[in-house]
Amino acid sequence: MHRLSQAGDEVVAASVCTADAPRGLPLSPAALHEHDQWQLGDQPYLYRCQEDDRVAAMLNVAYVHMGLLDAIYRCDAAGRPLYEGKGFMGGEVHPLDWQTQYPALVEKLEELLASYSPARVYCPLTAGGHVDHIIVRRAVEQLCSLDRIVYYEDYPYAQKDSDALARLLNDPDAWRSTLIELAPAEIDARISAIACYKSQLFAVFGDAQAMPALVREYIAETGGERYWERV
Repeated sequence: MHRLSQAGDEVVAASVCTADAPRGLPLSPAALHEHDQWQLGDQPYLYRCQEDDRVAAMLNVAYVHMGLLDAIYRCDAAGRPLYEGKGFMGGEVHPLDWQTQYPALVEKLEELLASYSPARVYCPLTAGGHVDHIIVRRAVEQLCSLDRIVYYEDYPYAQKDSDALARLLNDPDAWRSTLIELAPAEIDARISAIACYKSQLFAVFGDAQAMPALVREYIAETGGERYWERV
């Protein structure tokens, strides 16, 4: 994002799940756990969207908030959470999500793509198996031709699970990787952007102070920023 913006390209980032749970809706244990880590109260997404906006200003990009519910808030008609505990990780998308969340995302994403007509669309590779990432990837693949899609490695899941990428890229003949070496200023920009997400630092890195070293460690392992395309 930093490099494209510096080159004068228009960059639009879309955050899909940016809605707070309706007031009065009992929160699932998963939601209560995440809220405890975020320390933003029972309506955290206003603040989380502000974190996006700070990154947008820092990198000189546009940010779109699509207003869908996070997996931790989604329930069935009886009010039962679709995902218990860490059930939103691991790749098993609830059937109700394919019936409701998925078409809602396709509709919003189709409008967004029509508004900007992007030459390239970057979407999660889905390392880590977060159900929201899986739904996003499926929607992008439905709406965009494969020659427009670039897959990014879901960080930090790709760092935490060294086998995650191997499982996703089990047919090496179907994928082509591109490695972008990062200049020191670009690495600093990435760390500064991540630091804007103060509510996420504990949950993601365990310790906010550990974040810069972990980011630099992963960049050293990969050689920069690595992206994937379908052959």
